[in-house]
Amino acid sequence: MRLAVVLALVALYPNFCFAIIGQVVVTEGGTPQLRTLVSDNLTNVVNALDSANMTAYRRAFTVEGYQAMTEIMQTVKLANGQRTKITKLLTLPAGGWEVRDIKVKVDLGETANNPDGVANNPFQYLVFQLTPTGLIDDVRFAIEKPHWDQIVAQGQKLNDFARRQQILQTVEVFRTAYCRKDLAYLKKIYSDDALIIVGKVLKEKKGIPDMLASSKLGQGKIDFIKLSKHQYINSLQGVFNNNAFVKVVFDSVEIIRHNEDQDLYGVTLKQHWYSSSYSDTGWVFLLWDFKDEKNPMIYVRSWQPERFDDGSVVDVHEFIIAR
Repeated sequence: MRLAVVLALVALYPNFCFAIIGQVVVTEGGTPQLRTLVSDNLTNVVNALDSANMTAYRRAFTVEGYQAMTEIMQTVKLANGQRTKITKLLTLPAGGWEVRDIKVKVDLGETANNPDGVANNPFQYLVFQLTPTGLIDDVRFAIEKPHWDQIVAQGQKLNDFARRQQILQTVEVFRTAYCRKDLAYLKKIYSDDALIIVGKVLKEKKGIPDMLASSKLGQGKIDFIKLSKHQYINSLQGVFNNNAFVKVVFDSVEIIRHNEDQDLYGVTLKQHWYSSSYSDTGWVFLLWDFKDEKNPMIYVRSWQPERFDDGSVVDVHEFIIAR
């Protein structure tokens, strides 16, 4: 009899045997009432991911938060990836809370473009940003926990913990904007005068002298192309239109504050770009201006497929920003 019931459920719900029923338990931060509310809301949300329908739990979100969750689910197929998550409410510098590292399974479909194996890992982590009263105000993909812990520790040592926490939050929003193809956000965060630098590996041709042999760029065999913000956004629009999905993973993060301008930060990321038609791995550098903390701006974005021969990449002190 039990076997018959199970077989009937499988016939009705093909994914039944593979769904993980999860529970999120918030044990620290805020009041007991707030912890209970957030625990219940996040438990409901993670268990509804597989159905891609959050209508029943819309009251757990702000308008902006519900839109963010919906846009992510429209771009990638998510499912809960953990039975029990014991976590805590983290205080945000600008007010409100966040809950980090909620494990989810990401299904992007199959593609042959997977040179480094990163896309084979089906699990990622979500961050839920909450209002002071516990409503979900934003959802984004998280930076891996070891990198987050390292940057936070550096911030405590250098006495700029709040700024680095904000930078990490912004980097996660930035990464998620690519994954959900949010061109409006990317237009907003890049300065109108932003310098976009794209590197590509030069192919050696036999019998032709290496004209860059004595230069740093020649040794690295990398050619750099400069684009305007307009050119970059137009190119990105084409990428989004021509790919069913885009997955961006940062598995190395380094933050350096400018020696003279305390509002300028260089952020270096090892980026894995994975889409339905193309994949690559390289180093992304972002020159970020946090003078207006509510509206940080990117002045420079560079990408290079390899480090230079001396192990370095483009960094914060190679640019002069007049503002």
